[in-house]
Amino acid sequence: MTLFSTRRLGKTELRLPVFGVGTCPLGDLFEAIPEAEASATLEAAWNGGVRLYDTAPWYGLGQGEHRTGRALYRRPREDFVLSTKVGRRLFRPRDRASFDGSKWKGGLAFEHVHDYSYDGILRSYEDSLQRLGINKVDVLYIHDLDSGYFPDEADLLARLRELETGGFRALEELKSSGEISAIGAGINERGMIHRFLDRYPLDVFLVASRYTLLEQTIYADELLRAEREGAGIVIGGAFNSGILATGAAGAGRYEYGAVPVAILDWVRRIEAVAARHGVPLAAAALQFPLGFQAVASVLNGPSRVGEIEQNLRHFRHPIPSDFWLELRAEKLLGDEIPIPAAVAHAPAAA
Repeated sequence: MTLFSTRRLGKTELRLPVFGVGTCPLGDLFEAIPEAEASATLEAAWNGGVRLYDTAPWYGLGQGEHRTGRALYRRPREDFVLSTKVGRRLFRPRDRASFDGSKWKGGLAFEHVHDYSYDGILRSYEDSLQRLGINKVDVLYIHDLDSGYFPDEADLLARLRELETGGFRALEELKSSGEISAIGAGINERGMIHRFLDRYPLDVFLVASRYTLLEQTIYADELLRAEREGAGIVIGGAFNSGILATGAAGAGRYEYGAVPVAILDWVRRIEAVAARHGVPLAAAALQFPLGFQAVASVLNGPSRVGEIEQNLRHFRHPIPSDFWLELRAEKLLGDEIPIPAAVAHAPAAA
């Protein structure tokens, strides 16, 4: 597997590069990223061979899309794959003096509202194109329609009905007209793949932090169902918010917060196996999901030039099959979990 390999996305005709960039951190999630640093990070990704970019209106309340667009809008459109998300509309604050953007450490001063209606999906799509400065995207994901954002079951069901009676029709029209190539949903919570597939024949699920070296319970149930029904998988959050990049001795986060003791112990066990095989932990984390053939791509979310350069090296790092087999023997991976094949990796770009 090389950086330039592609995989077909489910039953669609779209092929995705196996490695891509997600721009949530560049929306100023953990810190306010200076504009020059954000631009240099995306430039380094492009120069390193990355040709898949994922963003969303939610990322920095428009910041992620603006930055992604500025990096790509002069590139030949046929040279990259671009995805964004629908389900939120942005608008000016009703009271600018009391605006609270504390979810983001920087970002832009816009309010947002969830909207999965027919008109709301189309408005979200058109607004995204303008923020990007690019008049076509390849994949649209339904964003954050889950129990994490709608913990009240009645509220969640009402939002699903809103999508079912309006928003999904808008997405189907965009796809049938050739505006987009695939319709998907972003998945943060277990159980949501079933809830979507019970209603809609989606092309792809962007699974964030639920299929990683630290968590695979979603595989036997939801991911296999998605594969059977022809939906492709894109993996985000392969580092579980950072702990699988920094290791147990680092300052990484787990699920956007402090790392529980049990997770630290689990990471130390993986690190011990990795050390015996000369495998960087981050390399294993990035490459692991691609052992499952339904996974078309793995996204990484850099916020600095050094991070994307390091992630590119880790993605190219050769990993022997014995490493994955020892993880199984140590009960760190289940016997049913598919593991990547040991293949020759292309050298890093000069």
